Amino acid sequence: MSRRDRDSSPFEIERLVESEHRAGVDLAWIVVLGVTLCVLAIAFTVPDQLLNRIDDVDELNFNGVLALVFIVPMGASFFALRRYRDAIGAQRQLTHLSLHDALTGLPNRRHLREVLPSSFLHARRNNTKAAVFFIDLDGFKVVNDTYGHEVGDELMKAVAERLQRMCEPDRWAARFAGDEFVLIDPLPHTHEAAERFAIDVVAAIETPFELGEDQISISASIGVAFGDVTDDPDEILRDADAAMYDAKGSDDRTSVYADWMRVNLTPATAERRLHEALDRGEFKLLFQPIVALRTGSIVGTEALLRWDDPQRGIVAPLDFLGALEDTGLIVPVGRWVFGEACRQARRWADMAAPGEVPLRVTVNVSPRQLSQVDFIDDVARAIEAAELEPGTIYLEFTEAALINDPRGAWAALGRIRELGVGLALDDFGSGYSSLTHLRSFDLELLKLDGAYLDTLGTNSKDDATVRHVLSLARALGIATVAEGITEPAQIDLLVEFGCELGQGFHFAEPVPATSIDLLVNHRSGVSDSLQPDDADVVLPRLRTSTP
Repeated sequence: MSRRDRDSSPFEIERLVESEHRAGVDLAWIVVLGVTLCVLAIAFTVPDQLLNRIDDVDELNFNGVLALVFIVPMGASFFALRRYRDAIGAQRQLTHLSLHDALTGLPNRRHLREVLPSSFLHARRNNTKAAVFFIDLDGFKVVNDTYGHEVGDELMKAVAERLQRMCEPDRWAARFAGDEFVLIDPLPHTHEAAERFAIDVVAAIETPFELGEDQISISASIGVAFGDVTDDPDEILRDADAAMYDAKGSDDRTSVYADWMRVNLTPATAERRLHEALDRGEFKLLFQPIVALRTGSIVGTEALLRWDDPQRGIVAPLDFLGALEDTGLIVPVGRWVFGEACRQARRWADMAAPGEVPLRVTVNVSPRQLSQVDFIDDVARAIEAAELEPGTIYLEFTEAALINDPRGAWAALGRIRELGVGLALDDFGSGYSSLTHLRSFDLELLKLDGAYLDTLGTNSKDDATVRHVLSLARALGIATVAEGITEPAQIDLLVEFGCELGQGFHFAEPVPATSIDLLVNHRSGVSDSLQPDDADVVLPRLRTSTP
């Protein structure tokens, strides 16, 4: 890597662009001047007048005339040629900068996509497949946060130099993005040799870097994929990326791509796969009953999103909810969830006997949804489309939704309350819990985080915390729901502490809407039948019920 490559910067690009611009302007002025002089000479018969003057002057110095006729045009031509060469040089440097990373001097992603097909073709000619190594630096963000971005930049350069040395003479390295690199071996001897090389690269990166007075250690995860000219370069990169994410859980931090990895979600595949899931109707809702702890009767349900992937089956929420949030697809998916939950709530309301309180349905809302300017309109449209009483629906939000923009969150939640929709604070007691939120927001439900139940009855401090929270909620007129109930003993303690409602695997796992239909028909939940008065006690009607 040359010093010019390392020193390339946006300022260098601006200088080259300015140089090329000046050369082009100079050439244009030379042409304009030359054409103007020719036009004037013809218009004013300058050649005829010059010949007449020559006839009148016997002692004219013809050397001077020749100098004017030949040397001046030659000088102008030489100047124009030099400026043209400057412009060509600037163009070449601009091309180089467009294909190389400014910080490390390595080829960039654009150059990588140009090189991959030729590497695959070279491998095909030698009856093999090119190896593509996708490298992610583990812990690089910690270095930036601890030492600062200047040290982080120096570390990135040092990693690039170490990778480039390992690539000599036949392999090829590129910086893909951020702390990700790609290496290409067009002629690996065997697949096993490529795997050993990946392990060597991890070992090389794990060797501490000496940066000034600091000694910094990081690691890396490497995914390996193989391709030839019949393969799509972008697909091979995605395969190597998927293998890299699998490598993060392996002992040697390396992994070779296998077909089953294609269904895994990575930043490179998440948006495409989730878009397909939404378009194909692969998302579905399950419902977990919320029961009255004293009677065991069903009084509501929580709508829970699941992904029924044709290749993997039911995907755990933790495996895709984060990707939905990161890609922004949580907004259209959340819109579908709310609409579907409203339709189901209307069905169960129609199934209720005269005088019975309709089954309440709670729906989770993410911070990203809450921050959307049209979120309230989406909620109103879904309720109107289902012809549903707004008080039948509760929106569950976590305290994380309140941290970044409490004023904006309060404004949005206030408008939701004006619609007549109920509010439920979810996972209270985890992370950012603050009792001030109980006073600030007009809540109907407080859902106690299930982590408290693990030590309930064995940890006096947790018992005191639960008692205090439940007492405060009761004083504020907020119904409480204990999440994650798994044992009967937990129910006895919760009732003793003053908790009215609960949900968890002890009562029922999340089930399809048709299973809830059976409970609604018998109005009996997991034990005894529910009387209308009971519902009003444990799940009060909303204080605002505007249609």
